[in-house]
This record gives sequence, structure tokens and C-alpha cells, in this order.
Amino acid sequence: MKAALLKRLQHLEQVHAVEDEGPLEFQMGYLKKLPPEYTGERHVVTVGRAADGTYRWEERRGAPPAGEEHPTSIIRIFLVRAKDGRPDYSRCA
Repeated sequence: MKAALLKRLQHLEQVHAVEDEGPLEFQMGYLKKLPPEYTGERHVVTVGRAADGTYRWEERRGAPPAGEEHPTSIIRIFLVRAKDGRPDYSRCA
């Protein structure tokens, strides 16, 4: 009985921890990529948001500015233009 109660309490603590993170936010938009020849470090910045809610992002050279973190409660969907109208699956893992 005691083990079952402890297990239930642990489960409730885990559920409460997930609920405290707040709601998920989905962001979808277009990403302007750096040229394929660039092989250095890169980061993504938000450059705008359209009236319909879609975002515009750009890849920038170098590391992100200090203190800039991507919140875990945001899921971003990047739309990119395929070369020659065909998808490039070479970067897919």
C-alpha cells in the first residue's frame, strides 16, 4: 500500500511539473537560409511576422548573442525553398 501511494505521488509530481511549463506555442514561417557554401556556425533570428501570423526568419553567421535562448515551450516549423523546385533530402538524418 505504501509503495503504491509513493508511486502515485511521484506520478502526480511529474504531471504537475509538465503543467507548470505553460502552453505550447506553434510558430510557422519562412526561413531564409545562408548560402550552402557557408560551413561555419549559424543561428536563426526572427525578422518579422505577417498579418496572417506566419513568421519570417533568417539564418545569420556566427553564434547567437549571449543570453538569447529558445524557450522549450515553442515549436517552430521552418519552411524553406527547395533548390530547382525539388526537395533536398541530403541533410535529413
